[in-house]
Amino acid sequence: MEKERIGIVGLGLIGGSLGMALRRAGYFVKGLAHRAEDGEYALSAGIADETTDENGFADCRAIIVCTPLGTVREQTEKYAALYPDAIISDVGSVKGMLRGVKGRIIGGHPMAGTEKSGVRAAKERLLENAYYILTDYNGDGDALAFMRRLVSDSGAIPVVMSAEEHDRLVGKISHLVHMAAYSLVDAAMTGSEEIVGTGFIDTTRIASSSPGFWNTVAHLNRDNIVSDMDDYIRTLSALRDDIADGKDITPFLARAKAKRDGLLGRKKYMSEYILYADVPDCVGSIAGVLGRLTKEGISIENLTVVHSREGSGGALRLEFKDESDYNKAKEILS
Repeated sequence: MEKERIGIVGLGLIGGSLGMALRRAGYFVKGLAHRAEDGEYALSAGIADETTDENGFADCRAIIVCTPLGTVREQTEKYAALYPDAIISDVGSVKGMLRGVKGRIIGGHPMAGTEKSGVRAAKERLLENAYYILTDYNGDGDALAFMRRLVSDSGAIPVVMSAEEHDRLVGKISHLVHMAAYSLVDAAMTGSEEIVGTGFIDTTRIASSSPGFWNTVAHLNRDNIVSDMDDYIRTLSALRDDIADGKDITPFLARAKAKRDGLLGRKKYMSEYILYADVPDCVGSIAGVLGRLTKEGISIENLTVVHSREGSGGALRLEFKDESDYNKAKEILS
């Protein structure tokens, strides 16, 4: 049986990772890279079976636009016009921008990524167990069903929602958070810091993301971001006033803590699980922790040695992509 052919326009972090995952699942991937060296790398790294230009996708069931966010609508319109029978999707983090585009359009947003970019940062399992939002703009049930299957085959978890619901959701849980992280770094750092706590590093990690990308996000999801920032400013201002007046802020902090602690219980659209392990400063201590986990078949997504324990409660930071691994590791390490 001939493999189904999928086109990927733009072989960067997400496009490259998606290509790897789909090839692993048995699809034939045709990629379009905007630089010759990226295309060559994609072939050698197992990201694509074949590279082509914009005229080479006639045999593809679906074409997924993975170009920079500011170009997604233009590219989606172009490929929908070139290939009217193909399903055209994207991986953009704002979905309202494709409203009104004609064709078999299914918006997509894999909620996964790293601070790194480019095809050389692609990972075969980047999308594994990540929520992948799908939006059907034009009522094409067959196209939506195919994209749900393709997303599942990539290892991600398909979630269907409207463009409006998506942009409201990510405005609160992603876009606002990035704006807050950038603002916190700008306000708190004078350039002469010699000691920086773990809490600051963890809270502002995402401020290392691409400024150009987040400028585009702020433009495309402006209304939701401004509304969410207004709510955040009101909350922060009220907290500031209570501190200035010497009031007991324990109830506010306890309420916020309860909400944060409840995230793993609900975990809706959450795909990151983190544990801190308190290990002694001696040879073999970290290897001992890892040995106990790997012996039980637990997969560790990322590992960081924490040099400042302020706010973390442990010197080893372990990240898991799978809830089952997270729960098993928590039981073992506790």
